[in-house]
Amino acid sequence: MLSSLKDACNEAYVLDAAGLFASLPLRLPESSYTTPLVVAEVIDQESRKSLEFALVSGKLVVADPPRESIEKVKKIAENIGELGNLSEADISILALTHALLSKCSKVVVITDDKSVQNIALYLGAQVHGIKRKAIRRPRKATYVCPACGYEGSKAGFCPICGQKLRKKLKN
Repeated sequence: MLSSLKDACNEAYVLDAAGLFASLPLRLPESSYTTPLVVAEVIDQESRKSLEFALVSGKLVVADPPRESIEKVKKIAENIGELGNLSEADISILALTHALLSKCSKVVVITDDKSVQNIALYLGAQVHGIKRKAIRRPRKATYVCPACGYEGSKAGFCPICGQKLRKKLKN
């Protein structure tokens, strides 16, 4: 679990696969963290070489988040309507973020995924985009049917008319 993480830290960067593809661990001033599920997404040769160099040089720590953090993240994601938008890898980096928040004074999640950014903000982390601008404040998601106007809290299809629901963020 988090036994490979330092007891306390000033600043931690948590990266999804896009951060690894961009070779960010080699450019960040502090240690960066990710999970085995995210590492498994890195399959192209160039990104894999960069990943291996970051691991060998100690710039990247790969750790599994604790089960309690995974459950906490899933609960938050469900409450704000984002659970259906998250992969297992997304949940893992958010759970790692949750765990790091108790050990580090500042945690920054680096991703272009708006759902991951939203939940990271709910957890109390900062967020930065890679190629896209990050969102500024957390929002609750609802899902609206474009045909009949039905509004629900989960992604999927309208139970009334069968149309695919569209995500709408509330302030």
